[in-house]
Amino acid sequence: MIFKDAITDPQLQELAKRINADTGFDILQYKERPLKRRLAVRLRACQLSTYQEYAQRLVQDKSEYPKLLDALTINVTNFYRNPETFKAVSSLVLPSLLAQPEQSRPLTIWSAGCSSGEEPYSLAILWREFAGRIGVNRTCRIIATDIDQQSMEKARRGIYDHNSMNEMPPELIKKYFDVSSKYFILTEDIKRMVEYQRFDLLEPSPFSGLDLIFCRNVLIYFSRQAQEYIFDSFKKSLRPGGFLVLGKVETLFGQAKEYFTTFELKERIYKLNG
Repeated sequence: MIFKDAITDPQLQELAKRINADTGFDILQYKERPLKRRLAVRLRACQLSTYQEYAQRLVQDKSEYPKLLDALTINVTNFYRNPETFKAVSSLVLPSLLAQPEQSRPLTIWSAGCSSGEEPYSLAILWREFAGRIGVNRTCRIIATDIDQQSMEKARRGIYDHNSMNEMPPELIKKYFDVSSKYFILTEDIKRMVEYQRFDLLEPSPFSGLDLIFCRNVLIYFSRQAQEYIFDSFKKSLRPGGFLVLGKVETLFGQAKEYFTTFELKERIYKLNG
């Protein structure tokens, strides 16, 4: 999916074509300034000064690509990040979804841009706690996608360090993790609730009939046109009455404001009309 004029720097455009040809990762839809900041990390590490030199390095040294993709897709994340958002989902969104018809089917959630898995696993724990508290015996299916295969491999392992636990309630750590001196190892029953798939948000969505989409602190890196495309993709992926949760610094604009209604503004929760 190509959007015109997302990147204006000619040298950067040429580098982007090289990256796309070699990896299938299209960086042309990123906002130019944050993209340049992330590329600068790798140029400094390689002691290079131009995009042309870096493109040549990529040709000569394929081991640079994993480091580049890590720099481009890095996302600060931890369990229950912004706990007030998870509280709002538990107290407002999940009860609303359970009040809707078709209760025999699984509840389906998509964590878009899942990084190393802290968000989808947090959602799995949130559902387990919510369902246990109100006595609901309903399956919850969580789909987690990211463009970074290495991050998802880490997610599948379900082993985390102390930095991932900064906002996680202690009682939930005790309940859902085996704790060693260095690591927190997620229980197998929570890991089984999450399905990981590699997916680029600028591709047509393969999902439909979803109840809830989490896409937090991902869209801010994309151009406005790319964001509009992704919003439309989310609309098509949700069933009527489904919910979208964005990051605290993100918001709807353009046509998306016409087919979503604000459900909880402070936590950036929106409900699909219909």
